[in-house]
Amino acid sequence: MKIKKGDTVKILYGKDNGKTGPVVAVDLKNNMVIVSGVNVSKRHLKGDGRTRTSEILTVEKPMAVSKVILVCPLCGKTTRVGLKREDGKVTRICKKCGKAIEAKKEEKVEVKKETEKKEVKKTVKKTTKAKTNTKK
Repeated sequence: MKIKKGDTVKILYGKDNGKTGPVVAVDLKNNMVIVSGVNVSKRHLKGDGRTRTSEILTVEKPMAVSKVILVCPLCGKTTRVGLKREDGKVTRICKKCGKAIEAKKEEKVEVKKETEKKEVKKTVKKTTKAKTNTKK
């Protein structure tokens, strides 16, 4: 697949045609793409009355790769993607400007987690059995 995670794409047709956004996830097996802020639907969750509260979630649904086209990060135009193979490496090339396209790499933010040992107090519940009166 010529579209990767982190690419900016434009929607060609459908209810969100003309919108642009970054690719959040790519499903190679089904040729589907999830674009941020596009193809959003609402999902109603019912609460159980104890812990979970009822809420309305907005979920980004996957869409077919054929519905999107790549926006070149160098020239800013929507373009088809070509592949160029040199020395065993495959690079993606913009068909309009002819330059190599590199996917944006996400910056990994290191989060230090402090491990705290919490003492768990165990409470023993004493159960008493009810005595039953039996007549003899």
